[in-house]
Amino acid sequence: MTVTKLLIFRVSAAFAALVGVGLVFVPLLAVHGVESALALGLLLPPWVAATAAAHARRHWSTRGLDLILQSIGAGLLLWAIPVALLALSSLRVRQCTPGEGLAFMVLGPGLGCALAACAGVWVAAVARRPRFSPGIAAAVPVGAALLGLWTFYATPTVYVFGAFAGYFPGAIYDDLVQIPTRYLTYRAAILVAVVALGVLFDALWDPSSRSLNFRRRGRSHLGELLVSVAMLSIVAASYWHGDDLGHWVSKSHLMERLGKTERGRLCIVHMPRETEPEEAERLVEDCDFHVERTRRLVGSRSSEPITAYFFRSEGEKKDLIGVGRTLIAKPWRREVYLQMAGWPHPMLGHELVHAVLAEVGREPFDVAASWGGLIPNPGLVEGAAAALAWDVRDDLDPDQWSRIMLDQEELPSAQTVMSVRFSALPARRAYMAAGSLVRFLIATRGMKAFLLAYRAGRVDDLEELEALWHDYLREVPVTRIERGIAEVALAQPSIFTAVCPHALARLRADLSADAAARDDARMIETCEAILDIEESEAQARAALVGALARTGRKEEALAELEALRTAASAPKPLVAAALEVYADASWAVGHLDEASRLYDELLAMPRTDDQARQSEVKKLALEGSEAQRDLVYQMLIDRASSAVVVHLAHELAEIRRDGLGQYLQARQLMGHDHFALALPLIQEAQRLGLSTRRLDEELTRMLGITMFALGHYTESAEAWVEHGRVSRAAHAEAARWLERIELIEAGTLNPKLPSPWSAPLTAP
Repeated sequence: MTVTKLLIFRVSAAFAALVGVGLVFVPLLAVHGVESALALGLLLPPWVAATAAAHARRHWSTRGLDLILQSIGAGLLLWAIPVALLALSSLRVRQCTPGEGLAFMVLGPGLGCALAACAGVWVAAVARRPRFSPGIAAAVPVGAALLGLWTFYATPTVYVFGAFAGYFPGAIYDDLVQIPTRYLTYRAAILVAVVALGVLFDALWDPSSRSLNFRRRGRSHLGELLVSVAMLSIVAASYWHGDDLGHWVSKSHLMERLGKTERGRLCIVHMPRETEPEEAERLVEDCDFHVERTRRLVGSRSSEPITAYFFRSEGEKKDLIGVGRTLIAKPWRREVYLQMAGWPHPMLGHELVHAVLAEVGREPFDVAASWGGLIPNPGLVEGAAAALAWDVRDDLDPDQWSRIMLDQEELPSAQTVMSVRFSALPARRAYMAAGSLVRFLIATRGMKAFLLAYRAGRVDDLEELEALWHDYLREVPVTRIERGIAEVALAQPSIFTAVCPHALARLRADLSADAAARDDARMIETCEAILDIEESEAQARAALVGALARTGRKEEALAELEALRTAASAPKPLVAAALEVYADASWAVGHLDEASRLYDELLAMPRTDDQARQSEVKKLALEGSEAQRDLVYQMLIDRASSAVVVHLAHELAEIRRDGLGQYLQARQLMGHDHFALALPLIQEAQRLGLSTRRLDEELTRMLGITMFALGHYTESAEAWVEHGRVSRAAHAEAARWLERIELIEAGTLNPKLPSPWSAPLTAP
């Protein structure tokens, strides 16, 4: 009887076909790629192992090597069924990297099924009750998957390499995924294991006695035995040295790579060894503050330290733990993983909320979860972090984001947000809606009710809460400019519905590198490659406008700009981005009147304050003398290095009557943590005055940060009180700084979620 005639094989084949059909209905999984490979790697090997065990039971008299090869062949046939279906699906859903996608399929479930076949034969050979061998064999890949989950749980590693399952790349929002070298070495070890298990089984299997004969067969097949043992030793060594090979990462390895550890009152911070003492002290203070603040908010009395890892860059973080752009917390380990950024760190507070709430979360993951803590509720977990840290993104708080989504009929339902379906939503929509809803839950039902909901992993009476939340959101004030700003992020699709998300992520990274290198020819090629995949990718079209204009292809640049202007799907801030690079290019070729007119147009369009301030500075320079124009051109358009910008800004200060030069100098110095040098420049800029409201408001903000960094807390508080009157976002930021000042000066902290000033008095 051949393998294909077995009933279990036919059932397995039907299951494999159903899996393939199921995957084609999800765009992210409908083609060969890392996600579909992982799905097959988890689902197919148990069936392959059971089939191999059943086949071995019925063919005891077959030569050992033949048993292994027949089982592997059957396993690969089962693997080929969904792989073929996904290949056909690529005729319907675009496959941008077919070679890499197929490589994921071969390296992951392909090798996993071959290993499962070997495992099935070995289980059948050693099982004392052969009729139970298919079930035992199926349990082997399942156990290996659980071991991979344990690696994720017990180490700082975010990615997971599984012997059968293959590659789990980590956070779903970290879309820059490709085959890492460490994965190749891991799968090479698995291939060696497959060969070794086959050779060893052939050496020891005695068809005449239908059993493994270690004594007689071992002596007569000594060469095969020695070769297989040597190969298995290599596999064992690869596991033993997995930390060095990057197959997993230990805490000690991370500490060694980063090189510096500082302890605060509530935090243990691991950071790059080259971090200056003052910067390290600020980093620890930043961490201590957020932990203290969150514990005071939730009423925790714990003194258990939280560990924070700060990597040098996204690249180093991705190389070491598996995720780059995405920031990660492992609450059950009381650890957070971030890359170095400006001080104070913009996302540290959010991640630390996860670690602090572990004190009230459910084991084993110490988060909001149901089913005995095994099924996390990502909406409640992330909503809690966004609410307690009160994340402000692009000058809008979660309530404002949610109000805009409600008005556009794009606000996810509360049932969707507070469930596992949260992960299928576009990131900005999901996080901001969840943060606003959880903050509203706390405001209306109290912190104790929130903590009970977090512990239970669900929110009771959600429909009633949702109705009140919507009534509240309709009273949240938003301006026309703020609505326009939100267009960009709200236009981003979910990674589950995006076409070629990983290829697009790589091309976007290439585009950033091209821009940094000022390689306009390469930028044009990269933009065209992005637009070939996603025609509505307005950011690439905006970059294309500037690259075309800078290379003298003005008519093509204007055509692209006009296409953006007329596209109904193009968010206005992205049209503004294209317009700005076109204005910069006009300045570069000497069309100053045109550039000035375009900057005027830009200042009437919806953009964040940071973006608008740059346009204001350029506009001011064009209104000044030729020397001023030349200096600002070198700073903002030719993008000189920081050291050169400080020199250029000093020259600008010498020839302007207002404080613009001093302001630009101070910004550069603050960016490099030279606060003592920045302070007199800020004070001089205030004395001389600035020409626009936005610049003046930012100068006050800079004064608040600098005074705090230098220990002048009273002056810092005065600056933050003044800055807090600017907007809801500014008020939220100012409130956080005032809390920080209170903790340092008085040793006490009375944090509050957004006050009635930043939320309408009509809120419940």
